[in-house]
Formats: sequence, C-alpha cells, structure tokens
Amino acid sequence: MNRGLKIILSSLAWAGIAAYLVWAGGLGERKRAAASVHALEITVRDSTDIGIIRRADVRRWISSAGLDPLGRHIDSIDLRAITDLVVAHDFVRSARTSVGLDGTVHVVLSQRRPVMRVVTDDGYDFYYTDDGYIVPAGRHSAHYVPVVTGRFGLPFANGFSGRLAPDPEEAAKKSNENYLFLYKLINFVEYIEENEFWNAQVVQVNVLPAAGRRTEPEVEIIPRVGDQVVLLGRLDGYERKLAKLLTFYRKAMPKEGWDKWNYIDLEYEGQVVCSRR
Repeated sequence: MNRGLKIILSSLAWAGIAAYLVWAGGLGERKRAAASVHALEITVRDSTDIGIIRRADVRRWISSAGLDPLGRHIDSIDLRAITDLVVAHDFVRSARTSVGLDGTVHVVLSQRRPVMRVVTDDGYDFYYTDDGYIVPAGRHSAHYVPVVTGRFGLPFANGFSGRLAPDPEEAAKKSNENYLFLYKLINFVEYIEENEFWNAQVVQVNVLPAAGRRTEPEVEIIPRVGDQVVLLGRLDGYERKLAKLLTFYRKAMPKEGWDKWNYIDLEYEGQVVCSRR
C-alpha cells in the first residue's frame, strides 16, 4: 500500500470517529433535552452503625423546602440548593447531589458520630460528636453513647450548635475553667469509648459541682454490672484510677460479690475505699 493511500484511509478513519462523536454528543443532548426526573435515590452512609438520619428524613427535608425534583426537567434541578439544605442539618457531616441521564437524582450523605450525650440539671441537652461538634439533642435519637449528667458550667449558651474547637477569636476560652473542664470530660469519655472493657461497663458519668472541699468538679461513674456508684474525684489521672478499679474488680469482687458495696471511692492514692450496704 503506497503512502498516499495510507493517508487517505487514515483521514477517512479519523473523519468517521469525529462524525460518531458528533452524533453521540447530539444524541446525549437530545436525551438530556427530553429527560425528566423520575426517581430520588438517597444513600445514608454508616446507617448500620449510626441510626440517626433516615432516608425518609432526607426526603421530608427536601420536600418541605420545595426542592422535590420528581417530575421536573433535569436541567431545572438545583443540585447545589439540595446539597446545602441537607448539609445544614446538624448531624450531617457531608453531602453531595448529582443527577443522571436516566432521570435519577442521587443524594449521598455521611453522618456525624456521637461520642457522648450531656444532660445537665440546668437544662443543657446535647450530643458531642467525633468531629468536635455540639449538636442539640432535640428530637434526635442516636445509638448508644455514654450519658453525662450533673451540674457544671459550660462555655456556650444552652441550644448552641457548632464546632467546639477554638479559633483565634475565641482564644480567651482557653483560660475559661468551664472550657477546660469540658475538654477534660471529653477526653475521659473518649478514653472510655476506646477501651473495650470500660466502654461495656460504664453507662453513665455524673458530675459533682465544685463546692466546699471540691475546688473543681468531680466525677462519678455508674457501672453496668453491680449496684454501686464509683467516685473518681477530679479527672486528673483518671487512667491510673481506672486501672486501680480494674484491679479491685478482678481481685476483690469475685470474693466479696458485686452487690456488697454501694459506693467505691478511688480518690486516695493506693487505696480503694468502699462503703458497705
């Protein structure tokens, strides 16, 4: 085959490819021009582990905001508005929205995972999540998390929603005793959650306000097994105190029984002080 014929055949092949691409692009445009939305598919990631947001909730949010895409032309769907609406809800960590030529709008979202719930005597009721957010409890339900009760000061107003981590404008909070204690409390609860034994054993953390001999709040824990209250005292050195309690559980409880004591005090160095029933 001479060189001139090769050039002609190559040119014809490229022309055919170009014509096909133009035809395919036009077909796609014609399909898009005729396409309307016939399905709204919602995917809630981590739904098996975090039972907070349901697909029905997301559908209701979208419908109530007047953004229901069903029956509308796909080019008229405001994907950004749907995404912004969904991600504005407290327990939504991230969201994205897309639409396909098949007429399906896809909303995919991930949830924030609660670490603890705080219910104080003076009316605070919120979740703290693993990415540092304060979320008012409201009507939300969540999978099991430790509950913190009692009376203690907090560095934000009741009903606050948002990230707890300080920014430069809030640097003064670092010297706020309420702020520092809350972070100690968060670290303590996260330590419990990460430890298989204590995560299964501790069901409630109760805070005793600073008063009298207590210069800062002290902490009690309510175990799942046994009918007693355990006083840790101040949160400083809680790892050592829990290790002492675990040793007591292993050595003393099998001999004395889990129901012999109603109060266990871990405040004193090298001692476990128990009150009998």
